Amino acid sequence: MRLKYLTLCLLGLSLSACSQHVIKTNSSSVNLEQKAINSINAMYEYPSYDYRGKFNIHVNLDQNNTNSKDGKAQLDAALKQKVDQYLRDQKVNLNAKQKQALYVALAQQPKTYSTKAEKFTSAMTNILNDMQFEYDGSVHYRQKMGSFNLTARYEKPTLLVQAKVPMVLDLKDYKFYINYFALMPYLVNKENQNNLAYLDFSKYQGLFNQVDFKKFAEYVKASSAVYYRLADQNNIQALSVSSADKAAGVVEKIRLKTSIEELVIQANLYSKVNEKYLMQSVLNFNEKSLEKLVTDEVKASEQSKSNHKLEHKDAADDASVVSQQLYHLVNQHFGVDDEEDYAEESDEDIADATQEATDADEYATEDEAVVASAADDAEQEGLSAAQCRELYNATQMTYGDVQYCESIYGIDVFNSADKTASFITTIAKLQSVEKIFAVYDQNQFIDDHAFKALWIKHQAEIQKALPPIDKRNPFVMDVGLDAQGRAVKLDYDLNYALPELKSSFNIKADMYVSNYGKATPIDQAQLKRAKTWAETSKGSMLEKAVNSFSEKLGQTGIQEHSAEPYTLSLDDQLETIAAQKYDATHSYEQTYKAVFIAKLTESTPQIVERYSSKELQEIASVYAYWYSDEDVYNPEGKALKAIEALQSKHHLQNEDQFDDRLGRAVDRIVSDAIRGDKDRQEWKKLKAQYKQPQQLFAQQYQTQFERENGISNDEKALLAQTANVLGQVYVDARKNQLSEKSIKSLKIEHNEFIDYEIFKDVYMKLVNAK
Repeated sequence: MRLKYLTLCLLGLSLSACSQHVIKTNSSSVNLEQKAINSINAMYEYPSYDYRGKFNIHVNLDQNNTNSKDGKAQLDAALKQKVDQYLRDQKVNLNAKQKQALYVALAQQPKTYSTKAEKFTSAMTNILNDMQFEYDGSVHYRQKMGSFNLTARYEKPTLLVQAKVPMVLDLKDYKFYINYFALMPYLVNKENQNNLAYLDFSKYQGLFNQVDFKKFAEYVKASSAVYYRLADQNNIQALSVSSADKAAGVVEKIRLKTSIEELVIQANLYSKVNEKYLMQSVLNFNEKSLEKLVTDEVKASEQSKSNHKLEHKDAADDASVVSQQLYHLVNQHFGVDDEEDYAEESDEDIADATQEATDADEYATEDEAVVASAADDAEQEGLSAAQCRELYNATQMTYGDVQYCESIYGIDVFNSADKTASFITTIAKLQSVEKIFAVYDQNQFIDDHAFKALWIKHQAEIQKALPPIDKRNPFVMDVGLDAQGRAVKLDYDLNYALPELKSSFNIKADMYVSNYGKATPIDQAQLKRAKTWAETSKGSMLEKAVNSFSEKLGQTGIQEHSAEPYTLSLDDQLETIAAQKYDATHSYEQTYKAVFIAKLTESTPQIVERYSSKELQEIASVYAYWYSDEDVYNPEGKALKAIEALQSKHHLQNEDQFDDRLGRAVDRIVSDAIRGDKDRQEWKKLKAQYKQPQQLFAQQYQTQFERENGISNDEKALLAQTANVLGQVYVDARKNQLSEKSIKSLKIEHNEFIDYEIFKDVYMKLVNAK
């Protein structure tokens, strides 16, 4: 399900929460914990209220650890030398262009995340530290409406910028209104600058109508209460009320002190034990409705991919882009509606994509089961966490131990920096606890009281998953109560360190709630004047961008897009290396070893740097034995004894000592190379026989078409004619001259002999042959 569905659903549920309840608890007779819970839940128990507040974000960067100014990824010299040595030892012969492409792909893979993230953090720091945000609005549950007005102010000695973006969500008519022109009014037609534009999401109203809002109100209130219910009583304190608080109507103030890590695990586990209840009993999502959403999304995605134009010179290297352009030209030539034809053609692709998603889920589930089982037996069968940390200072360590520590404990033995406070590491540790709580997910509502009992029962496992107290990132929330026990002022203060990005940030925010039951009305006249996003942007400089955004949200038809520059991915290059190696050796093991170094460099370059070329080849040999099918590679006798000796040497004797994703990925590439051996032999013969690109393309196309589709003697002439035209398409596309002229000799009887998948495959064969 896309983020748009989740966002709309959550917004809708929040605004449609229970509006008929009243506060019945006498706040004067309950403790601080219950008072705070009751005060916050008041926002769900009154039919309306107004709110306003402000927040700011301050980012601190470690200036001593900034990235290089050079934006181009470069492969580390030592790593490059190690890869070269390994490839030489494996007798993998690459020309200068292939080597450079491989270096670039390997350099980008392990560094892509950190480089982009750090650059983004640096850029955002300069903006956020000088930005001030304010907001206000109102919520009207009975009218199923709410407003939110965001004001951003950026002030420097030589620059002052302020923008206010008003927004309204109307769940009665299923529309979201916004005046995004406030950000760039000079780019929009003058008549529309003061009007709202709306997004119509009525086609999703079925998702909202099936929700049980009474149950949802109970769920939301209990989830808000969890953080107080689970807090140590020493971390819930009564504060003195300042004069500013009194002016805002505050008569009592309560503080909650906790940590972001605790909030994350509490929210995560609470949602886990109520997952089936929320999906099936509250949202009323069944398997069929979810399947339909996924199918619709896949179909929309496939349709979007079908509309790429061959406008960029580098796009001539991309067979998919050329294939789609050919598809458009053929339909135009025969006077056929692109969208209808492509929808029919895509059904099989959609089914395949859906199946791939299912397979991926099964693979992930299987992976999780393996990890859970391994974690249970870790202390008994392998190294302890303490022993793994001792490897930080070790001068020698076996590969199997390195991988074991990473697989079981998430400990990177090559990085001695304390990673216990890492958000990513914390989430990884939570997975084992989540599996424990999953058994309580029985489609029955577990409220905050029942959840507290489970929380206490599993404290040992929970504390093991959390970082030490002194390594947690603090979170403080103050709630100000009025004389009726309702929250009228909320203050938030959180700090979070991001060692991976060499930065930390602090967020301070406040919110004032007022006019319970008497919220400010939303201007209905302004809503009536609103137009669609596309209408309000028509004729402006924003028209193209807005149309593209509307397309993604399903508001307009699919637009055609220019192709991006095309480059071979790392896996594409490794498939070529695997094919070359297998053709030369016809050995699964040798081919596996040839591909292994690049995939290992992609995932964990520090391992490649640590071990010698000989050791890496030995590790690759064990991986080849472990991940191969017996009918493909099954060493016996001395060969098997040699493998077993290497297993013992490198501690590669059980599944926790292997990187399973790495092993399977290399096996897939090698297996594909083996399956394609016959095709490559035929391809070599054709290349030797036909020197002209058009003839070579036509002959290879005929060969593959006959093999995959079958053909009668009477149809061979039509297939040959079609293949010749497609050969001309290839030649013209490579020159960026593909047009309707390229297919002018096509007749309607040729159409059934055009297979776009075969076209793409043959196209890439010729491109790679260059």
